[in-house]
Amino acid sequence: MNRIKAVVLLLGVAFGLGSGSAQQYWTLERCVQYARDHNIQIKQSALQARLARLTMQQSQMARLPTLNASPEYGYDFGRSVDPTSNQFVNNQLTFSSLSMNFGLNLFTWFQQVNTIAANKYAASASDALLEKLKNDVSLNVATAYLLILSNKEQVETDQQQVNLSSAQLANTRKQVQAGYLPESNQADLEAQQAKDSATLITARNNLIMSVLQMKALLNLDFSTAFDVEAPENIDSIPLLDLAVENPQTIYDQAISEQPLMIADSFTVRAAARQLRAARGAYYPSLSLFGGLGTSYSSTYLRPSETLITYPAVPIGSVTVGGNTYVVNSLPQQTMSPQYSKAALPTQLGDNFRQNIGIALNIPILNGWQTRTNVQRAKIALLNDQLTFDQDRLTLKQNIFQAFEDAKGALENYNASKVTLADSQTAYDFANRRYNLGLINSVDFLTTQNNLFAAKTNLLTAKYTYIFKVKLLEFYKNLRLTL
Repeated sequence: MNRIKAVVLLLGVAFGLGSGSAQQYWTLERCVQYARDHNIQIKQSALQARLARLTMQQSQMARLPTLNASPEYGYDFGRSVDPTSNQFVNNQLTFSSLSMNFGLNLFTWFQQVNTIAANKYAASASDALLEKLKNDVSLNVATAYLLILSNKEQVETDQQQVNLSSAQLANTRKQVQAGYLPESNQADLEAQQAKDSATLITARNNLIMSVLQMKALLNLDFSTAFDVEAPENIDSIPLLDLAVENPQTIYDQAISEQPLMIADSFTVRAAARQLRAARGAYYPSLSLFGGLGTSYSSTYLRPSETLITYPAVPIGSVTVGGNTYVVNSLPQQTMSPQYSKAALPTQLGDNFRQNIGIALNIPILNGWQTRTNVQRAKIALLNDQLTFDQDRLTLKQNIFQAFEDAKGALENYNASKVTLADSQTAYDFANRRYNLGLINSVDFLTTQNNLFAAKTNLLTAKYTYIFKVKLLEFYKNLRLTL
């Protein structure tokens, strides 16, 4: 028994270290907001949403023309082809070239339009899934918050029970020493005190574990001082009036506000657009292309022509009327080709080339790929529609079940209050009779344990009822408050 007391004292000191002057008291709203900002799973989902946004933006930018530049520089030796003359040469040369090409899809039978729309819906679905995860984490935080409050009250109840058992044991010892009660009564109360002390140890350990669970949800360092701020009166928390609520009405509101339903709706729309984009591959596509280019070679010889004039020369004679005349040739001019090395700017200008055109791509046979892609898109659409139907059915089932659970929790809570009142009355009578020696310690402790069990059951029933109703409020308006 002394060892149990020592363990209780040590746990009390250890737990008190986390609730000293450096303690931080957290409201439910603060816990929820902190978890939404720091939870690791939420951060990962946010990254997935960003990736979906980038995919959408890239598909939008794909409508812009493509433009690419290709500079080259190299060294050839041995037998090679001069890139400027396309002739074989056997000497060493250096070469360089520069080209630019652009392309623009003029018409792809709405493939791009539908792909952009599909990616836009997919990005919206990712945003909704991120919000769903935030709501799930918020609900988990609310559950952990109520568990901490419940465990704190349980520790207080168990502590009161230990104090009561200690006081009763002290009083019984005096009566045993005075000879009014047998020693067996003292032994029974010592056993009861040990049992109550062990229960208190378990309750404190449960409280510590629930705080650690909350820190994990918040992604908060385990060494950080933490405690929840309990409402002024947990019994006066405003809750839904189950007598005027209807599960079908809650479902009708949740179907348009729950992020999972929104995500499923966007996913189905994205799949429908992907199917239309896949079908667009059956049709021809039209594109515009063009390019610019030039080149340089160290062996390039630039041709030039020189004008050469040939003077008249005698080519014979002729006799006319006894007179002899010399016949001269006519003066002649001709162009003589000359070759000289050209500088880099000159070569780039001489070799400058351009092209522009329109290309039509007509799909004829591609190994059944387009038809397979269309069938895959159909299956994906059907699967997403079935997922949407299943999620709606699950949501409806959860809401109706939560409503019945809340009604049952309310009835159990009311019954537990009646049981506690009756147990308290029975204990008061038993306590007076025990002090007068009219009942033995076994009967008295049985009555006392029944009272303690009634308090514990009421505490559990109260927080179960609060959580069940808060779950309904979550489905109805997506807010979690205390």
